[in-house]
Amino acid sequence: MIKNLPTHESLNNVALRTYFRAWSDLIEIYSDFSCNYNSEDDVGASLQNWPNEWREYLIEAQSDLQSICSLLQQSMELALKARVCAVSPYLLLLGTSMKLATSPTQIDFSELRTLDAVDLPGAVNMLTNKPVSDDFIGKYTKLRSLRNKIMHLGEAGVSLEPAEVLRLAISFYLSMWSDRHWLGDRLEFAAQTRRASLYDHKWTSPHMDVLAEWPIDIELFQKGEYKKLFGHEKAKRRYLCHPCVSEGNADNAGFDKLRIGTAYLDNAGKALGCIMCGETIVVARRKCSDCEGDVIGDNGDRWDDHCHTCGTAIDEKM
Repeated sequence: MIKNLPTHESLNNVALRTYFRAWSDLIEIYSDFSCNYNSEDDVGASLQNWPNEWREYLIEAQSDLQSICSLLQQSMELALKARVCAVSPYLLLLGTSMKLATSPTQIDFSELRTLDAVDLPGAVNMLTNKPVSDDFIGKYTKLRSLRNKIMHLGEAGVSLEPAEVLRLAISFYLSMWSDRHWLGDRLEFAAQTRRASLYDHKWTSPHMDVLAEWPIDIELFQKGEYKKLFGHEKAKRRYLCHPCVSEGNADNAGFDKLRIGTAYLDNAGKALGCIMCGETIVVARRKCSDCEGDVIGDNGDRWDDHCHTCGTAIDEKM
């Protein structure tokens, strides 16, 4: 009897957790450099003003970039296995040799050999109703080869560029989880880290980490990537989601509130939808007393009369 069978949900959860660990490590490469040379959340200015230092920095960052690539490959393997497992976990054992015994015994699934990484795209396309594209297979195969070099030789033998790894990571998310919400996932899996276990959720929280990173994410996303991930043009005005800002302790964290908006007005201009928490917030259109904004909380909660542009409680200013 085989026990501890994996499920689609368990494998997919680990795949996403691994993916966002890689993402966090990748963004830290940018933010650490930017914080040292310019400002923590103005990556473009740092890279433009200190190009020679950036190139020197990347030489020392190669081992980190290789580790990030290995994590991305592991994430994709798990995500592919999750798709197969959604049909049946036993399909993961196809083509593998398993020693059979006549006496009854229990075998833990984790001790069995499963489909090799090279066979996973084919298994997904043959056995499931959610096939992967040729573009994904090409990128997956290239990354798998890179990961094998890292594992067996200790280095990739190529110079990795953070921007290329970033493009790859975004492409993988869109291929494997197009039905999910990137920023909501970023928050969910920020709460599943070792670091998050130490948060008091008053002064420190996963929201704080994600909002601190968010301006850098926005800067690094290309326009097309942003539209595919969030359903809005990158240049479209974003507004504050006050519950998310509160959870992020933005006032004490020193965030620039004009840069951490995660909510968008609907077509009627009467409600905001947050791309991080997913909530809908009713608003009124009247002038803020502290900025040029005219989107004011009217949701029947503690954030009524708060400006969704600057965060000011407007009645306090009048």
